[in-house]
Amino acid sequence: MRRLDRRAFRGGFILEKILGPVSSGHIELRSADPRANPAVTFNYFQESEDLERCVHGIQTIERVIQSRAFANFTYANASVESIFTDSANFPVNLLPRHVNDSRTPEQYCRDTVMTIWHYHGGCQVGAVVDDDYRVFGVQRLRVIDSSTFKYSPGTNPQATVMMLGRYMGVKIQAERWRK
Repeated sequence: MRRLDRRAFRGGFILEKILGPVSSGHIELRSADPRANPAVTFNYFQESEDLERCVHGIQTIERVIQSRAFANFTYANASVESIFTDSANFPVNLLPRHVNDSRTPEQYCRDTVMTIWHYHGGCQVGAVVDDDYRVFGVQRLRVIDSSTFKYSPGTNPQATVMMLGRYMGVKIQAERWRK
């Protein structure tokens, strides 16, 4: 049995989410093999407005951390700068890190941005599937998941995906009963 390491990280993270970024990436199939991973290009901050929005979010987080209401949730010996440095060095994405601890908010955004957990947009309605989620050019195949969303629902999309699945399941069943 492994002993609990008392030096383990004790804290949390404040994340910012940019809803509806202006920049967009793309996804491409590398081969016809369904087991092969696609090539994904995120293009974070391709549009300068997204970087400005990220910096604004970081500045908002700084104000929250420095607020009196948040004082009970911080350590006296941890500055905002050290919190950002520690979080930038936390191993949560594969981006190369900059060793300079005096980063600008812009560099902090570039070093820490990532897409978290809920990918969407690779199979959008109108581009890859029709309004009934049928894949264009493929017989008897539908895609009904978060890849069909143009925009994230703004929070954990699990309930939205479940409701979409239920809605489309009922619709498909009704179509079959009519035949």
